[in-house]
Amino acid sequence: MLRALIYALGILHLGPGLAFAILAFGCGGVRPALGPLCGHQQIHSFIWLTLGGWLLMTAGLLLYLRFKRGPGNKA
Repeated sequence: MLRALIYALGILHLGPGLAFAILAFGCGGVRPALGPLCGHQQIHSFIWLTLGGWLLMTAGLLLYLRFKRGPGNKA
């Protein structure tokens, strides 16, 4: 139970952190690397990047837990 709580809190905190880092470092300079994500609606970009980060991290965690058990273990 505690492990699941730690996984959930990690994912919830890393999603916005990664989205902020992507926007902070990808939207600098004259020609931003992220292009259309660096417009006037950066809060929308932040929200979509956060949701995408949560989705990818959750999928990665589920794949990790699935293959961690191995082919012979069914728990």
